Formats: sequence, structure tokens, C-alpha cells
Amino acid sequence: MGSNNKKDYNVFFHTHTVSGIVISIGLFVIFFCGAIALFMENIDHWETNEKSSDLFTKIDYQQILDSVEAKGYDMHGRDFFINAFHGHVSVFAQPLRDSTLQKSVLRLLSDSVANGPISLEFDAETYAQFTPEDETEEAYLGDFIYGLHYFRQLPVIGIYLSGIVSLFFLFAIITGLIVHWKKIIEFFFTFRLRSSIKNLWADAHTVLGVIGLPFQLMYAITGAVFGLTILVFLPMGAVHYDMNQEAMFKEVYPSPLTKVFETKGYAEKVYDVNQVISSTIEDVPKENLKYLGVTVKTYKDENAHIGLNLRTNLKSGFFNSIDYIVRLADNEVVFEKAADEAPPYSVGVVEFVHKIHFADYGNGLVKWLYFFTALLTCFMIIAGVVLWLRARDNKIYADQKKFNTNVAAIYMGVCLGLYPAIAFLFIMVKALPSDFTVLSWIFLGFWVAFTIYAFVIKDLYKITKNAFYLAGFLGIVVPFFNGLQSGLWFWKSLKEGYTDSFLVDVSWLLFSVITLIVAFKTKNKKVKPISRPQEKEIEKEKKSIPLPNRIKPQLRKEEPILTLRPEQLN
Repeated sequence: MGSNNKKDYNVFFHTHTVSGIVISIGLFVIFFCGAIALFMENIDHWETNEKSSDLFTKIDYQQILDSVEAKGYDMHGRDFFINAFHGHVSVFAQPLRDSTLQKSVLRLLSDSVANGPISLEFDAETYAQFTPEDETEEAYLGDFIYGLHYFRQLPVIGIYLSGIVSLFFLFAIITGLIVHWKKIIEFFFTFRLRSSIKNLWADAHTVLGVIGLPFQLMYAITGAVFGLTILVFLPMGAVHYDMNQEAMFKEVYPSPLTKVFETKGYAEKVYDVNQVISSTIEDVPKENLKYLGVTVKTYKDENAHIGLNLRTNLKSGFFNSIDYIVRLADNEVVFEKAADEAPPYSVGVVEFVHKIHFADYGNGLVKWLYFFTALLTCFMIIAGVVLWLRARDNKIYADQKKFNTNVAAIYMGVCLGLYPAIAFLFIMVKALPSDFTVLSWIFLGFWVAFTIYAFVIKDLYKITKNAFYLAGFLGIVVPFFNGLQSGLWFWKSLKEGYTDSFLVDVSWLLFSVITLIVAFKTKNKKVKPISRPQEKEIEKEKKSIPLPNRIKPQLRKEEPILTLRPEQLN
């Protein structure tokens, strides 16, 4: 290898190491919580003791619209979007712009309010309106973990921070690929289980990195897209759409359901929205229905239409969504997109990105494949950081040993403490079903407490083993708290049709047993402690390192991470 090639190699190697270390904790949280969030709907149904297919078919959409009208809003000519989720029914409508439309006969609200935007929440069973105070207390376990996946708990900056982490992850993947390109096939087959602890961690990091490369590359790109979308839309909206957000999204996300229908006059006949919806989707099996979005166009007008967007579990193609537009006057379907029909290109690109990111295609095996690959990525991330620490088990880094040990202890405490903290949160949801804000603080307290414990003991072996013990024992308890709270014991929940309850309980039992087996079988490989050498010996060792691997002595304390030598990993 020539001097220039060697210099380029070292640059890419150090860049890969630095970018990986900087994002390691955030990246671990993203992948670990993201793996669990793949099953967020199942987790939410487990929490609320619901059957997965009941919600959409039980909603009385006509009563929801009547409840909105009873509040005193002007209804004629409006477009309403109705969405049901976890016992809630959300109703949204844009402000009325046509002053010639009929005013509300109830006169319960001022004209400015009656014609203004509508955003209301109703209970799916009683159809009582939720107040803003009620909404602040509503949260769900699956949704909470999903939010943690992109740092939603950090106000304003969370989503952007996750996008930046994804961008750095993409950078680390590319530089790692450049560093290992010539030996990528060799690394795929190399795993030295009986070698030294340093080689074991090195093989774990490189082998899992190569195996999961397509998966990790996909998530780095799509994660950056979702987290940093504003960097694309903000300048585009300012330059091309004069900050008209509605016009921009209609062009970026074109859909037949966004079509504008002209008003023709107040309809004398009152149409039954429920009857139109049920007759339109009667051919779609209820067990295959994952989502139903209802859009009512120009309500109470002679030209009123209903748009339906269905997401299904049908295996007829990658794009399994179905769209209908039905005219209320004669119940005629004026537009239909079948499940196996691909959407237009501009819509298909966005839908494709969503589907591959959330594993929303194929059957349940795809989500499990994503789940295990995400966990392997978590292990790869930990292996990379431990490898970074082991590379500094050298006398030339003796004066940095305390700092490196503290960093590693905090890192392992945060990452490995997340597993038992989530298990504890599952228990608390069933043991103390109260305001989720309280439960989230209990979860955070448990997580911080384990991190402090890790920082105090500073023993990576004990931190790992105790985290697995905690997670294993707490995870085994989860199904029993669910059985005590709901009566849905896992040995009978499947027979009664509560498939999500059965899935979550059995998954916790299975993974907890595996976790405990790993904890009991794990043995500590002792590493010879570093003895602090004399200053002359340190200088002699440093001078033996050829440039450009050697950093000036006065810079070593300020930039310790840049002194990593690639030769130490061989």
C-alpha cells in the first residue's frame, strides 16, 4: 500500500470511528425502540384489551358528523376527514371560504368560529367529545415507544435530531464500506469465537455490519428522509409555492381523495353515510382491514361524495391500499383503485418509502425479519463501542483510561438499561393504569437509575449481566400482570380471539427465557489491567508509531479519539 493510499485509509478509518462513536447511543435507542415499535399496534391492543379488527367496523360515522353539527358549526360544503384510532374518532375540516353557503341554523357559535377550522375528538363508544384536558392525559404504550424511536419526547428538536443521527449513520456506513471493501467477503465468513476478546468484538462488529448492510443502508436513508423532510419542504415551499402549504402538499402527495368537488346547492335529502361506507367495503374481509380513513367531500351538498382509503393485509401486491370515491346522491363508485394496482409515480415513491421503513408489506414474517435484523444492528453498535474501548487497552493510552472507562460505563448503562426499563414499563402499564405522563416519568427514573449504577460500578461484564438478569426476570412477569389485570391469560386469549394479547405475552416469555439463558451462560474473559508506564517509555512508544498515524503529543489529550491505530484491530 502506497503512502497516499495508506493516508486515505487512515482518514476513512478515523472518520468511520468518530462518526460511529458520536451517534452510538442515539442510534442504539433508534434501532432498539424501532424494533419494538414495529409491533406498536399489537402492543396498543394488548394494553387496551382490544381485538385488532373491531374498531373500524363499529364506528357510527353519521353520528360523529351529527355531533359536530350539534356543536354549531356550518356543515354545508365542507370537506371532513374522519380517522378512528384506539377508541378515539378524530374529525378535521378546513375553514369555509365560500360566504354564500348556508349558515348554521343553530347559531350556537359566532360566524368566525362556525366557519372556522374544525378539529375535534370523540369517544368511539359514547361519542362524547374529549376536552383538551382529556387529550393531554391520553397516551399509549406502543405509541410511546414509537415516539422514543425518533426522540419525540424531546420537544421540537427530537425528530430533527433523529434525522441527523440517521445522516451520520449513513456517513459511517459509507466510510466503513470503504475501509473494509477489499476484505468484505473475508469478513462475511470470519468469526473467531475462540480467539481473543478483542478479535471477538472486532468480528462481531464487522460480520454483523456486512450481513446487515442493505437493511442498515435502507434505514439510514429513510430515517434521514423522515427526520429532515423540513429541510426539503421549507425551501421548496418558499420558492415554488409562496409558502402555500396546502398547494404544495396537493402536488407533492397527489391523491384522488384530495380532488375538489364544486358545490351545487344544499341537499334536501339527508344521506346515510354509514350505509354508503358499509356497502362499499363489504367485499373486504374484516380480518384483513388494518386501517380505514373516511373523507366526506362537500357535505350536505347535492354533489357530496365520500372518499375511502383502506389499508389491508391482502397479499395481492406490494401496494395493498384500496381507494374509493362514491357519490352520495346515487351511491355510484366514481373512482376505484384496487389493492394490486400501483399508485401514480409521485404517490408511489412516498408510499414505497413508508412501506419499507415500517415493514408495512408482505405478511407478519417481514416484520419479524426486520425485528431480528434491528436487534443484530444493536449488537453491532455495542460491539463497535466495546471494540473502540479495547483498542485503548494499551499503555500509550494509560493517562486516558479513567475517561475511556467512564464513557464506556455510561454508554453501556444507557443502552443496556433500556431493555429492562421497557420491560418495567410494560408491567407498570398493567399494574398502575393511570395517567401515562406519570408512567413515562417512572420509566425514565428506572432508566436513569440503571445508568447511574453502571457509572458507579464501571464493570462492563457486571453491567451487561445484571441488565440481562433484570430484563429477563421483569419480562417473565409481564404476561402474569396482564392476566391479573385483564383476565386474558395467554393460554386462553388466542382461543377468545385476542391475538395481539397472546402475541405480546408469548413474545415476552420467549425472549425473557432466552435473555436469562444468555445471562447465566455468559462468562467473564479477564483482560490484563494496564499499568501506568514511565514518561520516557510512553514517549518511546509514541515515536515508534509511523506518521500519519501519530498525532502530536500536545494534541493527544484534546483529541484522543483520533489516535486510534488501525493495526491494533488486526
